[in-house]
Amino acid sequence: MKKSLIAIALMGAFTATAANAANIDNTVYVGAGAALSNYNHVDTNSNLGAHNAFGWNALVGYSFNKYFAVEAGWQDFGTNKDVKQTGVSEGQQVKVRGATLGLVGTLPLNDNWFLTGEAGAIQYHIAHTIKTGQYVSDNDTAPYAGVGIGYNITENLAVAAKYRYFHGLDENQWNTADMNAQTVGVQLTYRFGVKADPVIAPVVVAPVVKPVVVAPKYVTKTETNKTDVFFGFNSSSLTDAAIAKLNNVIKLSHEGQKSNVVLVGQADNQGNPAYNMKLSQKRVEKVAEYLKANGVNTTSLDVTAVGSEDAKGNTIADHKLDRKVVVTLTTESQVLVK
Repeated sequence: MKKSLIAIALMGAFTATAANAANIDNTVYVGAGAALSNYNHVDTNSNLGAHNAFGWNALVGYSFNKYFAVEAGWQDFGTNKDVKQTGVSEGQQVKVRGATLGLVGTLPLNDNWFLTGEAGAIQYHIAHTIKTGQYVSDNDTAPYAGVGIGYNITENLAVAAKYRYFHGLDENQWNTADMNAQTVGVQLTYRFGVKADPVIAPVVVAPVVKPVVVAPKYVTKTETNKTDVFFGFNSSSLTDAAIAKLNNVIKLSHEGQKSNVVLVGQADNQGNPAYNMKLSQKRVEKVAEYLKANGVNTTSLDVTAVGSEDAKGNTIADHKLDRKVVVTLTTESQVLVK
C-alpha cells in the first residue's frame, strides 16, 4: 500500500512538471527495447550483491497529443546470479519481471530530436532461488521514473536511449530480498496512422489591371507578388535561400513607378505562444532591416507579427512551412494603351 501511494505521487508530480513541455495527436504506437539492468541496494538477507544483467521490454502506447502519452508494457530485468558470500549454493539467483503502466511526456528540441520523461508503476513478480530445493516468490507493486533522449528516423519510426529507476522490488512474503533496480538501454518505436502532408507551393497572385481615369491613353498596371521567406527551427537568421528571395523582391520593387511592401511574420505551433510571438517579431524585423539596407524602392513598408495563431502544422514538413515571413509586394506602373 505504501509503495502504491509513492507511485501515485510520482505520477502526479510528473504531470505537473511536464505540462509545460512541447507531437502527433490521437495515434497508437508499439515498441521494444533491450537494456542493461542493475540490481542495487540488495539486502544481505538475499545473499546477493549488486549485479548487472541483460533485460528487455515491450510496450504499446497512445498519444493524446504531441506532449503526453500513456504506455503499458512488460519489463524483464534479467537474472541476478552474483554469489559472493561463503557457503551459499551456486544456484543462488533472483529474477524480477512484470507489467508496467505510466505517463510519458515529450519535449521536441527540433524537427528530429526530442527529450522524454516518464513516471508510473510496475506490478512485478519476484522469484528468489536461495538454494537447491528452496524457492520463494512474491507479487507486489513498485513505482518507477525515467528520462530519455530520442531521434525521429522517419515520421513513423523513432529510436530513444532510456534510463529507468525502479524503487522497492522486494520479496515481502518471506523477507529474503529487498532491492532497487535501474535499467539503461535503447528502445525502438513505430507509430501508426501518421502521414506526411504534401508540401504546398507559395501562392503567386496574378496581376490585376485597372483603367486609368486621369489619362485616357494610359492604364495603371498593378502587380502583386507574394513571397514566403522561410526560417530554421527557433531561428530568426536569414538563410542564403531567404536572401535570394529578398533580393528578387528588391529588384521587382524598382520595376514599378510606385511600390508598397507588407511583411507578416509567423512561427510554428510548437512551444509557448508568447515566445512564438516574440520569435515571429524578430523574423519580420530581420526581413525589414535587410530590405531597407539593400535599397528596396517602396513608398510604404508595413510590418506585422502574428506568432503561431495562423500555424496549421502537425507534422515535421508542415512545421517548416509555418516558420516564415510572408512578403507581399504591390507595384503600380503607367502603361500606354496601344
